[in-house]
Formats: sequence, structure tokens, C-alpha cells
Amino acid sequence: MSSVTSTVTSRARPTVRAPTRGRWREKIVVRGGKRRKGFAELLGGGDGDGGDEKGAEGGRASVARTVDERCPCGGGVDGLTYASCCKRFHDGDAYPDDPVTLMRTRFSAYAKGKGLYVVKTTHPENPILKEGSKTEEGKVVSSLARDVETTCQKVRFYDLDIVRDVKGKSKGGAREHLVGFRYKCRVVRQQGFNELPEEQHAELSTFRTVKDAELGEVWKFVDGIQGST
Repeated sequence: MSSVTSTVTSRARPTVRAPTRGRWREKIVVRGGKRRKGFAELLGGGDGDGGDEKGAEGGRASVARTVDERCPCGGGVDGLTYASCCKRFHDGDAYPDDPVTLMRTRFSAYAKGKGLYVVKTTHPENPILKEGSKTEEGKVVSSLARDVETTCQKVRFYDLDIVRDVKGKSKGGAREHLVGFRYKCRVVRQQGFNELPEEQHAELSTFRTVKDAELGEVWKFVDGIQGST
């Protein structure tokens, strides 16, 4: 979603604050939005916003009663609420174990204003994370953290659709994976306008593994090709 990020970063850019919680404590797979062993137990504990569905090991996942109550990522095949889906990742209680899950949680992070999560799940080789946002003349005008935070405040994201999920080429011993997706968004809080017309975007994102001191090998977002899936 880098094209939308670059569109709205010319306004004031609040900084992303440091986290108040600890490191990721476990990794979870929600590949393609489908539930795998342990998912219901690890993501259980409804938020009271929807009906309950019993999960493995007695855990309970809160199922949204309406589309508006669903997690921004879509909530998987069961249409889970945010509290039963992506919130645990954003809170630092778990880390996605595959690229599609990471893609979904990053999308929800944009929708929920969790800019710090977007930055933390970005690969060190991401150009903007390494060097900052630059003008055509090469002048650095912002950081990834500030760009993401501004985007979260000024854009409403919804209707995520994963359309491609393929293994990429290995690079220097690291694995790569490609995830293609489409989504809709609206620019909000623009001076003089309540909400701008709906926009539709597509992106082919590259994810690559890196070594984490506590979790071992983890996936992170490297970059994306706009308009391609």
C-alpha cells in the first residue's frame, strides 16, 4: 500500500511512539485466512462484539454478526472480529508465521492505525526504512514511521482480497514469497472534504525472511509493485 502512503505524507507527520509491550511471544499461522491447528485457542477470547464459536482446546473466537464488525483483514473464513483475529499480533502477543498472514495483519494495522506494527514488520532492506522518503531531487523529507502514521490517520482501508500467493526466489540464503492483493480505500480528513471518492488499488508485495534473536526466522515486508498482482 505504498502508493497510498506516499500520497498523503505531504501533511503534518506525527511520530510513531515506542511500544509499551514486550517482544512477540509466539508465532501463529492464519494462512489465506483459513484456520489451522491451534488458531482458535491462540486467538480466542471474544471481545463481546459478536456471537461465539467454540474452537480447539475449548478456546472461543468471536464471530462478527455484521460486515462492519469483522476484522479489517476480513476475519478469515469465519468472519472473526478484530479482537479474535489480528489484535493479538498488533499487541505483540504473537507474530505471523507465513507471508499471507503477515500481509493480512499489516493491512489491519493500516486500518486500525497501528503504524508501529507496520514499521516493525518491514524488512531492513526496504528502501524507505533504510533511507527515508525522498523527493525527486533526493532530499529526505520523512521517515517510514512518519509516513505510515500519517497514512493511518488520513486513509480508510477496507475490502482486502488476496489474489496471489506464490513462492519467490531465494536470496542470499533468505526465502522470498510473493503475495498479490487488491483493496479499496478512501482518503478522509482532507481539508475542505469530509471523505474523498473510493479508490481501488492492487499490489504485488515481496516478503523475505530474516533472523530474529528470539523467534528465529521470521517474514518481513520488503517492497511492493503497484497496479500488479
